[in-house]
Order: sequence, then C-alpha cells, then structure tokens
Amino acid sequence: MPSDGTLDYLVGKLEVLHVECPTCGRQGRYHVARLVAELGPKYRLTDWLHERAIDCPQKNQQGVTRACGAHMPDLSRLRDQK
Repeated sequence: MPSDGTLDYLVGKLEVLHVECPTCGRQGRYHVARLVAELGPKYRLTDWLHERAIDCPQKNQQGVTRACGAHMPDLSRLRDQK
C-alpha cells in the first residue's frame, strides 16, 4: 500500500490504475485523474477497492466463505521501483 494510502499518492506516478481478481477473473481500468476529481485526493485506496469489490461473487455466495482476490497490481510495481 502507498505510504499514505490515498489517491493523491498515485498522481504523477500512474495515469491508469488496474484492478484484477485472479480468483474470479474480473478486472478493470480506472483513470487516476478522474478518480481524484470524483472522490478527492485524500480518498483511501483500501476504501475504494472495497467499493469496487462489494458485489464480488466469491465473497457473496450463500453458505460459502471465500476471500475476494481483488488487488491493484500497479501498487506492487510502484513499491518495487523504489
């Protein structure tokens, strides 16, 4: 997770933030500038990811508890560049 965990951390580092889930295969691309404009620079990435995965079929099955595998692979790449 970025040092402060907010969208502001991504400004100037990424144009597009990718989200993917290896468990169910869902994926998406989100423009950082649009996210900042809509949600504000101090919006927490963990809260945003939770909202994206709220309807995850892996964690919403009756009688089955599975972990959602949604993650933002771009954040790992940013961390590795340091």
